[in-house]
Amino acid sequence: MSDARGHDAEAAPARPAAGGPGSEGARAAPTDELVSRAAARRRAGTEAAKGRDVQIIRFTTGAGHFALPLEAVERTEPVPTMTPVPLAPAWIRGAASLRGGIVCVIDLQQLLSGEASGADGRSLIIVATGGRRLGVLSPTLPDFERVAAGDWVRAPQGERDVYVGAVERDGGLVGVIDPARLFELIDGQLGHA
Repeated sequence: MSDARGHDAEAAPARPAAGGPGSEGARAAPTDELVSRAAARRRAGTEAAKGRDVQIIRFTTGAGHFALPLEAVERTEPVPTMTPVPLAPAWIRGAASLRGGIVCVIDLQQLLSGEASGADGRSLIIVATGGRRLGVLSPTLPDFERVAAGDWVRAPQGERDVYVGAVERDGGLVGVIDPARLFELIDGQLGHA
């Protein structure tokens, strides 16, 4: 469910009861409940994606084939000059200045598998959700396409569960990434969880 600004109302953090911090009703939900709610949201997102046509942007990073829902892609553009970020994990390729703003640029394949894509980016895909932005490097130009409701298959499973579903293309699976889960993974990797 979305609020008036188009934000996912279910993904919003729980707010304390009316009494505010320190009041009797303002206690955090138990961890098991939070995990259960997150799993339910993921299942609901997967089922929603399977029940409707969705436009995606499909791209590669080295040997990895990925896609993002088009609504989460702010724009694509040539890779700008990047500034290295000292002491950052290897999957953070740098920071780039884009139209007056700074964006963190990542090697998605290295983030997800630990294996660097090994390719310099030709295009930069700007992912935006929940007021956050990041750039994903791709050595190829992305493809835009519509995925019919019946074309969805089960998402690749793994330790880094960032997929909302998958589609079969060119003889293999293309994982469709949930941008909110991608940002959760990045926060966890950087210790911001």
